[in-house]
Amino acid sequence: MATLLSNAVRQNLLTELQKVFDAPVSEVLLRAMEQTAIAHEESVLHADVVELRQAVTSLAVAQARSEERLTRVEVALEKLAVAQARSEERLTRVEVAVEKLAAAQARTEQRVEELAAAQARSEERLTRVEVAVEKLAAAQARTEQRVEELAAAQARSEERLTRVEAAVEKLATAQARTEQTVNKLAEAVDWLGKQVGGLSETVGGDIEDIAYIVLHRVLKREYGWQVGVLKRAWQKWDGKPEEVNVFGQATDPARPDQTIWIVGEAKHNLTVKEVDRFTKQLERARRNLAEEIWPVCFCYRARPEVQERLKAENIRLVFSYGELA
Repeated sequence: MATLLSNAVRQNLLTELQKVFDAPVSEVLLRAMEQTAIAHEESVLHADVVELRQAVTSLAVAQARSEERLTRVEVALEKLAVAQARSEERLTRVEVAVEKLAAAQARTEQRVEELAAAQARSEERLTRVEVAVEKLAAAQARTEQRVEELAAAQARSEERLTRVEAAVEKLATAQARTEQTVNKLAEAVDWLGKQVGGLSETVGGDIEDIAYIVLHRVLKREYGWQVGVLKRAWQKWDGKPEEVNVFGQATDPARPDQTIWIVGEAKHNLTVKEVDRFTKQLERARRNLAEEIWPVCFCYRARPEVQERLKAENIRLVFSYGELA
């Protein structure tokens, strides 16, 4: 026989195997069983088949347990997949957070560098402030010393002021006595002034009389002019009468038809103030006399600044000894 198994037995075995395994696996197992049957005697075959059945049954049970465990493993794997998805999602969020933290860390490091630079500048400024404070402390010490010196000086000043006040009181008493004396002297000076005033008029008249004579000779000598009478005269210029110390007419033979007016001032000691006053009188004379005016000052002496002023005003100067400056 081609096989030790009958068709019925073979079909039964195949059916049993297909309950547990799929068709290809069942065929493989069946052929293995047939080969086993060929290798043993038919008497033993039955026992082996029974044993095989038991083995197949055990294998089926183990396979069922394996499938159950596999099912649990698949469920666990699904849970793991879900957990993995959640983990990946969380990991994505963690990565985003890490990137943000990295950017924040970079900004923090930059801020730290800026703070370090600012700290360095602050320390530099603090060093300058400390130096300034030391200088101020030294200046304060000097000021305090100066204050002490001033306080001592103030004490000495107050002491001196006390002595001065006592001296002032004495001076006030002496001043009262002096005022009495001055009042008496003022009365005496007033009387003396009246006497000197009369003398001054007499001397002033003398200098003018001398001026008339000397000027007459100087003009004749220097210019060859024909000079009339020179005298003190009252003139009405700009509608107001005023007195002129030296006034008269002269004629130049080279131009006999033209009158030359002599307008002058005669003083013992000629001053700048008197020259300025005479200059204003000349301005009024020029506004009121149509002909040529020859201005002149006559004096015993005149300081250099007076002579410079006369030169600037184009006014002649004749000294009492006959010199034409």
